[in-house]
Amino acid sequence: MPQVKSGGEWPRWLPSFGLVVLLHATAWWGLIHFKSEIVPPTPLPVVQVTLLAPPAPPEPRVVPPPPPKVERQPKLVMAKAISAPTPVPVMPPVAEHAAQQAPVAVAVAAPSPPSPPAPPAPVKPALEPAIVLPRYNAAYLSNPPPAYPLAARRRGVEGTVLVRAEISAGGECQRAELKKTSGHELLDNAALEAVKKWRFVPAKRGSQAVVAWVEVPITFKLENN
Repeated sequence: MPQVKSGGEWPRWLPSFGLVVLLHATAWWGLIHFKSEIVPPTPLPVVQVTLLAPPAPPEPRVVPPPPPKVERQPKLVMAKAISAPTPVPVMPPVAEHAAQQAPVAVAVAAPSPPSPPAPPAPVKPALEPAIVLPRYNAAYLSNPPPAYPLAARRRGVEGTVLVRAEISAGGECQRAELKKTSGHELLDNAALEAVKKWRFVPAKRGSQAVVAWVEVPITFKLENN
């Protein structure tokens, strides 16, 4: 228990103790005073919600099929024979009535213009006669055979040379060239030299001699082979 000091002095904690007691008394009084004035809360109204089922879908309407269309057969209607009308005699017009009638215009066809003369048929050019090539094997020409080169004979060289020659209208060889070689220069040169000296029957177009080219084959072959 707290003790009071001597000399008549109050302890220091006494005001604090009195303040605490006062606060507790005030709190107790206020609790009793306001307890009667507390109004209980009003309960909120309860709302009930009921979910309705969705409406059922409407039943599909069944449309009956249309009745089959009956084709009507066409009726044959017999045509009645129509009798020819009885001709009515026509009275000849009176002269005065004929005179009062307007003159009838008669259309006269204009003469058609004369058609232009047909163009003359094109004149076909006369076909030129075919050319007869020169000949070198006629019996009366007596062309000597080409000389067989001695070196080629010793080696047993053989072959065929094709010479292309231009023959004049007089039957002479104007130019000679090698068309196909034999594979040996000695035989080719011998064939060219021989053809240049030959005589030919000139080419002809109809009855006229013309210049033309001819191919002459020359074969070199040893007799003992």
